[in-house]
Amino acid sequence: MNLKNRKIVIAALCMMLCAMLLAGCGKSLIITTGFGRGEVFRIGSEGCRITELKVYLLDLQKENEKLFGSAIWEGGDSKELQDAVKEQALSQVTRVKALNQIAVKRNVMLTELEKREAEEAEHKYYAGLSAAEIKYIGLDEANLQRMFREYALADKTWRSLGESAEQTYDEFFEKTQCDLNTKYWQTVDLKKIDGDLAAAGFSASYKAVFGAPQQDDSAQGSTQDSTQAAAQEE
Repeated sequence: MNLKNRKIVIAALCMMLCAMLLAGCGKSLIITTGFGRGEVFRIGSEGCRITELKVYLLDLQKENEKLFGSAIWEGGDSKELQDAVKEQALSQVTRVKALNQIAVKRNVMLTELEKREAEEAEHKYYAGLSAAEIKYIGLDEANLQRMFREYALADKTWRSLGESAEQTYDEFFEKTQCDLNTKYWQTVDLKKIDGDLAAAGFSASYKAVFGAPQQDDSAQGSTQDSTQAAAQEE
């Protein structure tokens, strides 16, 4: 891909990812300070640390590297793409955290079978990680299993809401404060991490056990289809 076409593809991808953020994260994101060490944001009373966000970041990094190559994080054009990918990861984890809080209010819980399936998905995911990726994420298997349970509960909650899912989600954000640690967030950079691009990532491992999630399926699909089409035009 030459420099000119690469800039066009990156610009298009940035616009799509930013649009996804605005569609999925509500309008109550408030910029503030006063966070704990490694804490990226808080939604209501619950916080999220960089270690959790790195799981989503790694997934998105590898998806983009499959399309454009690992050199995409280098050079003058990389900053815009990095920011867009970071915002998408933030949108994804915010959605999961929000839906887990909605689940508590609506008494939605995982069954014992679903908990075991979350553990199965985590084992599949962890087995595909390289030593460098495990070090980058900084989470042990117990915490990764918790993340898979949270993701499964978010998906189950979204499915349980049916046609009122988007409305319920929007209403939650109208009543809930979200605080972003902007100073820390600005220090997060993406770079090539040695690993197997063919190995199942977080979302792929979940999908292999649970099937395609509904709560973010359409947004992810449209982004992947558009970026693949742009790459094929080269």
